[in-house]
Amino acid sequence: MKELDTMEQIGVFTKNALEAAEKLYGDDIKEADFTIIQPYANGQGMILRVGDDENGERATKLDTIDTLTILPTIDATLDIYEEEAQDDDAE
Repeated sequence: MKELDTMEQIGVFTKNALEAAEKLYGDDIKEADFTIIQPYANGQGMILRVGDDENGERATKLDTIDTLTILPTIDATLDIYEEEAQDDDAE
């Protein structure tokens, strides 16, 4: 199996993740909290999280992991986000 340079992949993943987020959130990217996951072979992966930290400051966190497991999507939404969705629908 091909082996990739981790530091190089961090740069590639970060660039690709932020480009994807810009397409999804547009101008709202500066306020949006989001997480992007890049799976690799053998359960490895990278996770990029962007959002406000405990002090209200904008923060980016990137983790590389060797035990990534992604479960199948559940065809339902969580009730804690229902109000946001209704607010978006009303606009």
